[in-house]
Amino acid sequence: MDFIYAFAKEFLSLTWMVLPYFLAGAAFGAALDVFVKPEFALKHLRGGWGSMAKAAILGMVMPGCSCATMPMAEGLRRKGADLGTVTSFLLASPLVSPQTLVLTGAVLGWKFTAARLLAAFFGALLIGAIFIWLERNRPGFLDIPAAVPEKKCCSGCGCGKEETEEPKKFWPVFADILKDLGKYFVLGMAIATLLTVLLPAGVITRYIGASGPLAYIVAVLAGVPLYVCEGEEIPLTLSLLKLGLGPGPAFAFLLGSVGTCIPTMIMSQKLIGRRGLLVYGAFWLVFAFGAGLLFSLF
Repeated sequence: MDFIYAFAKEFLSLTWMVLPYFLAGAAFGAALDVFVKPEFALKHLRGGWGSMAKAAILGMVMPGCSCATMPMAEGLRRKGADLGTVTSFLLASPLVSPQTLVLTGAVLGWKFTAARLLAAFFGALLIGAIFIWLERNRPGFLDIPAAVPEKKCCSGCGCGKEETEEPKKFWPVFADILKDLGKYFVLGMAIATLLTVLLPAGVITRYIGASGPLAYIVAVLAGVPLYVCEGEEIPLTLSLLKLGLGPGPAFAFLLGSVGTCIPTMIMSQKLIGRRGLLVYGAFWLVFAFGAGLLFSLF
């Protein structure tokens, strides 16, 4: 009974603190999804440094976790974007979204929020530059088939006409975002509460240290393969900070845990190839580790 009481108290306290920001972020994300048309952005994303910067910004303002970014990334490729633009979008999109940015500021503070924005933008440019170089100077290394444009046909008609989509409306999109993210929000709160209730204070510093090399290694190796859907990583990071993990390793965990997942990695082979996938995965490990180290300096 003591455990149930402690769990319920901590869960309700954490949820009450975060819920208003979660709802506000979801509303902002729904508004962007309704009023920002992907077609407008796609025509400005062909290739080069300017295109990569725009792709990074687009990825950060369009709601969606890393698995949800794949159709958009494929759309970029089909419209002629180079691999630098595509991979910039792939990296930035899961790291920042309107709802997670609001949550990060509310729960972890402005330093984590600013660092998350900067890491997403400059990390996207860096991975894009790597793939531009590979595409231009080592084309055989990636060995990617050329993208073939496709058209949507109205389902079942066989007429060859493009399917027309009905205009999106705010409240249905808002409800969809809550439906998609709500379960991950609750799960994240539950896991964070369990960590806080079950693990004694100081256990992390006792076994791996607060900000030593082992703390960074464990944070990155746990975060990158773990993958949590957007928003879930924020209460988890907060609980790790409460348990004594330093800000640098905690930031590395935050980036790594939200940026990759097995379905995304499998689907991305179609866009960047198997060798490109290895480059992308290795970059994520180095990126999360390095971003955590830089964050600890400020």
